Amino acid sequence: MNRDFLDRGKEFTSMLESSRYMCGKNGVDPHCTKLPEVTEEDVERCKKLVSGHIRLMRRSTPEYYKAVQDVLSENKAVLLYTYINFDIFGRYGNQKLKDELAAKNIRLGATLSEKNAGTNAAVMASRSPKSVWVVGGEHYMDALKPYACYAFRINGKYGRSGYIVLMTYRDNLDERIVKLFRLIESTECIITAGLVAKDVIMRDAMQRNEYSKSSTSDIVIMVDNSSTITFANDMFYEFYNHAPLETINSSLGSICPELEPLVPLISQGKRVMGRQVELVRPSMETEQYFVDMSPINTNSKRLGMLITLYKGKAKAASAAAGGNAARYTFGDLIGVSEPFVQLKRFAEEIAATPSPILIQGESGTGKELFANAIHCASQRRDKPFVAINCAAIPRDLIGSELFGYVGGSFTGASRTGAKGKFELADGGTLFLDEIGEMPVEMQSVLLRALEENTITRIGATKPINVDVRIITATNKDLPKCISEGSFRADLYYRLSVINLNMVPLRQRREDIPVLADYFLKHFAASNNKPMKGISTEAMTAMMEYAWPGNVRELRNAVERGVIVSKNGYIEAEDMPEVITGRIKPQPEPEQPRERVRDLESFFERQRLDMAKKLMVEFKGNKSKVAQKMGISRSTLYRLLNRAGEV
Repeated sequence: MNRDFLDRGKEFTSMLESSRYMCGKNGVDPHCTKLPEVTEEDVERCKKLVSGHIRLMRRSTPEYYKAVQDVLSENKAVLLYTYINFDIFGRYGNQKLKDELAAKNIRLGATLSEKNAGTNAAVMASRSPKSVWVVGGEHYMDALKPYACYAFRINGKYGRSGYIVLMTYRDNLDERIVKLFRLIESTECIITAGLVAKDVIMRDAMQRNEYSKSSTSDIVIMVDNSSTITFANDMFYEFYNHAPLETINSSLGSICPELEPLVPLISQGKRVMGRQVELVRPSMETEQYFVDMSPINTNSKRLGMLITLYKGKAKAASAAAGGNAARYTFGDLIGVSEPFVQLKRFAEEIAATPSPILIQGESGTGKELFANAIHCASQRRDKPFVAINCAAIPRDLIGSELFGYVGGSFTGASRTGAKGKFELADGGTLFLDEIGEMPVEMQSVLLRALEENTITRIGATKPINVDVRIITATNKDLPKCISEGSFRADLYYRLSVINLNMVPLRQRREDIPVLADYFLKHFAASNNKPMKGISTEAMTAMMEYAWPGNVRELRNAVERGVIVSKNGYIEAEDMPEVITGRIKPQPEPEQPRERVRDLESFFERQRLDMAKKLMVEFKGNKSKVAQKMGISRSTLYRLLNRAGEV
């Protein structure tokens, strides 16, 4: 069947191939005719979400709710609501299809995650900036192959809360169904978030003005002039343990009674800066926040207010420490692969401990980002985060950098003296990057400071008490350094109470499309250059490359691609030559480039199978086949030649 009317773009194929590859790698059974069994606990957990959503729908747009139910029934279609983790919490539509799906365990409480349901539309929507179609055999599991599925995100860019999946029979897919599903999407994106046209304008105004100034750790709420919540970010839902769909369209005072005194100011449109409030968690724990409140205006008309709640002490501590503060939280760490998710989960667990942490991993894997996130999730998050690169400081200055000095203690020293990093980090976290480069003679001094929780400035005699949590990082093999005599064993054991081993990018390949898309958007915005996506050939090259420089190298490659792109897509020729194989990489002594044969063969088979099918569909017209696959004719000829097809 010709599906040109689906308009899925060149980048879709590479995302689909990546997902199918990961399904095979993770042992998902492609021949499963049903999803894993759903427990009563799963159902009960999701009932809370569905009830909130249904109440919202019926309260705000009852006519729409009934109309969509009717039209889905008539068109043999079903609508599924999933939460951010792909748990299904709501569904309605054609009863026969619902019963058929329920027999396959696609029902309330089930999950459409990649590991549970294989390649499917919800998973693809989580990795795509726009809505996606997955049709028939493009699904990985037999259970889903009879269907055509359309999926898109709920709640948009600022507070993604889940996905909507529209399903029909594969044989029922035509342009009429496509138009119907897209119409539902355009309406659902508004209704599910509890928004009307006015609120869409408000969100746009917020994006252009105040929201961009907030930190990822801030709680952000948007209300209209009547103090009704029209938007809240993920930090809000995390703090109050609320489901997004149960919050939108609720009054501010009913969800956050501590903010009730602000309501009169909202109606007046008065700006508030730095007012202290005490927020109460559902567990009855209290936390001190500062609140800023500013009007949201468009065309000289006030539409509502933006409320930002932040930890004022953290900002004050940062200022007192010369601007030393963590910039990244766990929410900023991007990845969907199982190794990365497990690493992130472990880091979140150890963040609350006071113990030293040693982060080990290759260059470019994100060691400092994880150190930032651990600090922000710790009990010390309101205190400074101070970072120092031990490899970037001359040997004779590292002591003064760490411990400070008194005036005139050495040539070139300031007459007033200076605090060291330990003092600046007091109460907070000290991050020692490239700890393996620290001179041996300084290691004993560092060990003593850690053991006694005191430091002595250079040139001083009086010790200073410090309370510092130590996080260190290295790309060296420290046990090997110990055997070679360049690192003290006692210091190693003191620093490595908890070890965090970073995962190189070549071992989390399913994250490559996700990271590439993130960097594409970032650099498109920073260079003010509209970008449509990454071509299939470029993405294939990315997936096949070993990435010895890890995420940092990927970031640089995408930045280059955005800058030199001529048609809005990053093409293979826009990538660095070492990635596309036009030149051979120089081997690194400790991190040689790897080629993953199973991945290469997978892509080769997938592309060849697709080419064969399209050759039949287009009756041997190679130009149309190449265009459909998003590759050049010469690439198609090479592919068919290698397979003996021409």
